[in-house]
Amino acid sequence: MLASTRALLTGILDYAGTFPPASQSLPEAVANYARVSSCADRWLLGRLVVPSHSLREFDGLAGALPVEENGLWNVSVVLGTRFETRLAEALALAACQHTTYRIASLEFPPLGASEMRDLSRSVPNTIETFFEVPVETDFERCINVIGASGALAKVRTGGLTASACPAPEALVRFLEACSSAGVAFKATAGLHHAVRGCYPLTYEPGSPTGTMHGFLNVSVAAAIVHTGGRSSEAVTALRETSVEMFEFRAEEIVWRGRTIAADDLAASRRRLFRSFGSCSAREPVDELARLRLL
Repeated sequence: MLASTRALLTGILDYAGTFPPASQSLPEAVANYARVSSCADRWLLGRLVVPSHSLREFDGLAGALPVEENGLWNVSVVLGTRFETRLAEALALAACQHTTYRIASLEFPPLGASEMRDLSRSVPNTIETFFEVPVETDFERCINVIGASGALAKVRTGGLTASACPAPEALVRFLEACSSAGVAFKATAGLHHAVRGCYPLTYEPGSPTGTMHGFLNVSVAAAIVHTGGRSSEAVTALRETSVEMFEFRAEEIVWRGRTIAADDLAASRRRLFRSFGSCSAREPVDELARLRLL
């Protein structure tokens, strides 16, 4: 495995199998996560994403979870708009000793500045806190508050309709705001495919199609922003539709003449683009293999 590939993609895939369009049952999603975490491609796998209303059910399943070679399963809990009771439940479970998993992060919906500050103080430092940021708004102040609170951001990069995919220019503005504020982020929705293109929006037969961002595009655009590249260059990277333009070498990636060293890729992943959520654990991995990038 090339060092550049490892640097760009290690732990990048947060598996969210219970969310649309897959909408699996929690036992099915847990079984899928366990299956991928035991195969050769497990280095791509990040956290298991669990909706807060299923947390008790997950805790009931946890006793039968296979113990990971590298330690406990890392779980990210997604909280809905009325999250107060669910948050208390998640924090109570996080405070317990578990033999197979730990609650590594909480993901909140869009909130006001004061609420984000208060919640950041109430969540223990051992748990990462992500706040969703709508890119169609003037979000720079929101990201500054997240940065000052020591939290992380979350951005929607797609959805079940074509209009849910944000414009490349808006997404680059988000990347640059996060980079300027020292805020790392995760992406959610719409990043099932490696490279930007027109794809079915759901798994249903006859599904409508729409343009979707690629997770390679977002990863490279984030690395460009992190290394001080121009906005226009990052936008062009997001618009790239040819996988042949992403050349993985031993210690670097080259995209249309732009060379990014493996160390810079790894730093971008640590400090800017942490991961993306996908309701399929296999689709992104299988596509990378089909493109001969693994």
